[in-house]
Amino acid sequence: MSTKQRLHLLRHGQTTAGKAYIGSTDVALTDLGWQQMRHSVEQYMASGETWDLVLSSPLQRCATFAREFCAEQGLAVQILADLAEYHFGDWEAKTALQVMEQFPNALEAFWSDPENNPPANAESLMGFSQRIDAVVEQIKQQHTGKKILVICHGGVMRYLLSAQQNQPLSAMLNYPVDHGELLSINGL
Repeated sequence: MSTKQRLHLLRHGQTTAGKAYIGSTDVALTDLGWQQMRHSVEQYMASGETWDLVLSSPLQRCATFAREFCAEQGLAVQILADLAEYHFGDWEAKTALQVMEQFPNALEAFWSDPENNPPANAESLMGFSQRIDAVVEQIKQQHTGKKILVICHGGVMRYLLSAQQNQPLSAMLNYPVDHGELLSINGL
């Protein structure tokens, strides 16, 4: 993928888990979540643009939409395990309030220095970034010249946005990404 090529990233919409840290927890989209994702792709396609291929996280909040969208549009879809969200360990499926109650000071420490203060039993941020870097490299090598939509997660998108800006890994939390948001980045 040349630096002129853009990678389009679509975050899944709102889920049935509400505001919990769901990471690798597999939950469905709400009706609003479906609407958020549809709105973003329809806005993009209204300009006459489309994609050659869709790549998706295996988690149902991404993959179910990807499969349905690709069936409607006649597009190929590939499910890539390495596009899955960051695994939050002991925080999985817990809200911020539950985390603060069960693990005093841990949430504040994570937000101030996520690399050195990950949740207990979580994926390391270094491991997460290496996994995402590897899948982006795979995309570059296998799909040169194609317009690609990647349906993934907020953590994946935050990391790629920070990497595009040559920011340290810990800066990824400074990049807000809304549910159903569609954005593009230069091929990294």
